[in-house]
Amino acid sequence: MTAQESGFDLLASFLRIQGFRAVDVELREWPTRQDPKRRVKVVVLEDERGFHVCPDCGRRHEEPWWRQTEPLRFRDCSMGDWETYLELYPCRVACCGGTRRERFPFEMPGHRMTRRFFERVAALCTRLPIYEVAAMAHLSWDTVCRIDKQAIELALGGRELSLDGLRWIGVDEVSRTGGHVYFTIVTDLESGRVVYIGDGKGDKGLRPFLERLGKRGRRRIRLTASDLGYLPLLAREFPKATHVLDRFHIVQWLNEALNTLRRRLFGGAPQDRAGRTLKVKKWLLLSGRERLEHKNKLVLARLMRLNRPLYRAYLLKEEMRGILHHPWRYFGALRRNLHAWYQSAVRCRLPEMQKVARRLKPYFDNIVAGYEQRLRMGLMESINSKIAALRGAARGYRDREYFKLKIFQRCSLPHNPWARIVL
Repeated sequence: MTAQESGFDLLASFLRIQGFRAVDVELREWPTRQDPKRRVKVVVLEDERGFHVCPDCGRRHEEPWWRQTEPLRFRDCSMGDWETYLELYPCRVACCGGTRRERFPFEMPGHRMTRRFFERVAALCTRLPIYEVAAMAHLSWDTVCRIDKQAIELALGGRELSLDGLRWIGVDEVSRTGGHVYFTIVTDLESGRVVYIGDGKGDKGLRPFLERLGKRGRRRIRLTASDLGYLPLLAREFPKATHVLDRFHIVQWLNEALNTLRRRLFGGAPQDRAGRTLKVKKWLLLSGRERLEHKNKLVLARLMRLNRPLYRAYLLKEEMRGILHHPWRYFGALRRNLHAWYQSAVRCRLPEMQKVARRLKPYFDNIVAGYEQRLRMGLMESINSKIAALRGAARGYRDREYFKLKIFQRCSLPHNPWARIVL
């Protein structure tokens, strides 16, 4: 055996291709419109196995029907600074009612690439956006998208997760495009995983989930958590369950009311410095007081002294935040504090705050229920934050089903197998 043949055998062992022998390694010109001077590395292989496998049934054939005259090239992990391809001439076998091109053990079905290259790209997609992976691998966005979709489906074991054993569920809506197109997200509040994603919001988005759950599954539900948009529907579908109003949305409504009041009071173009500061630094009003630096607290206090109605609304917002964030053990005291806040909001003569107070009044029992059950209310909002981070990193998703799979990958696979691959 010559040194060159020995080196080719070592190369085949390095590539972990059993039954094949490397007969040549070439650098070839492979120009594209984007890169006219592109060059790739091609490893020419020879099949030494002595049998050929049908791609449909997996049956082995000792003799092929014929050997193709055109070679096949499979993209492999790069060696050095070059894109690497494995090239060999496949055979066709007579099987399954026709002729089939044989299947090689190293190829990834459905893709013209090796399994290890597929795994590398899938692993990168768990860490980076598609456009960055496509640039690193010199692939198109569509190809990387197809790889990632198939990898997520393999990790999930199917598109739909099981709804068996659901007892506590959280229902919320998230924007699919950052605009007015929504998904309905159903979360298992005990395991912290997303179990269902519906198209649209309200009854349209939740109805398919209820149909999948069935009558027996509905009877198992003991607690639901949602905002006011879903609360009447959930109360009708699960009459024996405890229904909790999401506290995050209460603070969100108060912030929106406070911002509406600020715009009403300073809607023009005030010439004084205080008015201009309140227009520019609205985040001082919307941020929690405990998160502000001392210098910002001084600015806020000085501005509030100049505008009493806005200061009154700000105090009502902070008072409700204090009530909702307190770890209540005596629920009678919690109810008394909620009713006292309601009386203060109704008497403040600020229509924006009065509207929120009257909206909340019928649902005080649903607020108290969240403390009685010791529910982790931040779980659903943390999932919403993960989804928003996914959408922002990808600059949006054109494929709705792919976005759903990415949500399942991020929020339903705590032990994602593709994230464990060492690059």
